[in-house]
Amino acid sequence: MDYKHAKYSLLEDQINGLIEAGYYPNRSELMMDALRYLFSKRLDLRLASAVELYQERKVTLSRAAEMAGMVSEEFKDVLVEKGLKIKVESLSDEEFNEGLKIIKDIREKR
Repeated sequence: MDYKHAKYSLLEDQINGLIEAGYYPNRSELMMDALRYLFSKRLDLRLASAVELYQERKVTLSRAAEMAGMVSEEFKDVLVEKGLKIKVESLSDEEFNEGLKIIKDIREKR
């Protein structure tokens, strides 16, 4: 057995041991906890994932900033430093009209 395989096997045994000992109900819960811990300690990884999700348009700028532990302006600065474009988010016609209706309803109630 080579060293790399032995290392993997030991990690698998540790994962299974934690599940069997009742610390986690399943592998998925253990992995989620491990990743939450990893992101709490490795701010560089939190930032990298936030930038990537923002670039893929899976999260908004404000959500990405929150994920990275920053305010929006700080996150914008990071994007600029990385040479990335800041995407301007706009409302669809439906969202705009819905917002406009809410504002009109509020004004009429006054």
